[in-house]
Amino acid sequence: MTDRVSLESATGQLFGGLWGPYDVQLFEESVQLFLKRLQLVPFATDWFPGKVCLDAGCGGGRNSIAMARLGAKEVVGIDIGENGLADARQRAQRMPNVRFQHASILDLPFADETFDMVWCAGVLMITADEERALDELARVTKRGGHLYLLVYATEGLRWPLIQWLRPLAAQIGEPAVERAIQLAGSPANKRRTFLDDLFCPRLDFYHWDRLERMLKTRGFRHLQRWGSQCRLDHEADLESYRNDLEALLAIFAAGNDAEFGAHSRLFQFGHAAIQSTVDTIRWFEGAVRQGEVSSETALNQVIGQGHHRVLAIKE
Repeated sequence: MTDRVSLESATGQLFGGLWGPYDVQLFEESVQLFLKRLQLVPFATDWFPGKVCLDAGCGGGRNSIAMARLGAKEVVGIDIGENGLADARQRAQRMPNVRFQHASILDLPFADETFDMVWCAGVLMITADEERALDELARVTKRGGHLYLLVYATEGLRWPLIQWLRPLAAQIGEPAVERAIQLAGSPANKRRTFLDDLFCPRLDFYHWDRLERMLKTRGFRHLQRWGSQCRLDHEADLESYRNDLEALLAIFAAGNDAEFGAHSRLFQFGHAAIQSTVDTIRWFEGAVRQGEVSSETALNQVIGQGHHRVLAIKE
């Protein structure tokens, strides 16, 4: 799918429905991840008071709310998913310093150099035009301001597996996968993760050299690439990485049921691939315990570069 209108419509429809099922506790945990990562970098949280911030591709508004809580003068969250925006407005209804609006990062409705901080997490690699998106993000960032990007990285075991599963998921269909998620008893955050991974219309992956070039050609210097200390989710360690895939394994196991008819066979194929990946991670875990492989080597092989998280300053 390359047509921008079609891609944005499909992406907005998918992501708009991913945040509403979060209960208060799960959503609060997602907000706290923002704050914890800043503490680990470290990035002084007292930088935010008085600043104007953009959350570009805000989803359900968790990062917008986090920046507003830190005292930003104004936070604007933009997204193409109407349902997600409605949910974000509901969660931030008592916060006068944050607002949400419908907009695409390919055509940001803001003047040049408007924002002190532009936060764009998990969005650049799913757009119809990554170069244009980054041009827009750079355009609205003030000179001396910050741009934060989170994009998917190359290498490791997880993303090759997801890429292999995506055609199976497309054939099975989102409703059937959603049903398997329900049968597996997956929590709302895992539902969001796996529906995103399996059904997002477009995915791209970045080697660090590529991302670095893209930023530097747009006038960004002082690139701070956040390291492994900021991996608080499934990338934290081998066990967390395996646990995440075991949650996906449970979903494909649930799909191996007569209820799914001919699609149960595709669920079986997917289950076998996920099980093989989980077994591989377990092998690395055992090799580390036995001293046969260093922890660093195992992490590099299993997780690879991980998500790229980079904070850049515009000159």
